Amino acid sequence: MTDAAIPKSSRSFSRALVVGNCIAAWVAVFLCVYASEVSAGIVVPAALTLIAWLVGGYMGIGALDFRTATASVRRPSDAP
Repeated sequence: MTDAAIPKSSRSFSRALVVGNCIAAWVAVFLCVYASEVSAGIVVPAALTLIAWLVGGYMGIGALDFRTATASVRRPSDAP
């Protein structure tokens, strides 16, 4: 695969959304823990679950994008 480079993904908008939402979720966690013990039992698990789903989904889609990009670059002689 030295003839063609794997195209670089242009997922900068979705990356910014994931980072922004993760930051907002962490801010909500810290504010709930320090400001109110009553709502922390609900907000903290929900926010941590949101962070896990955001990062996991972003990484999963990225893996599928990479697989598709490498398959499109592969020459017919490279196919199994």
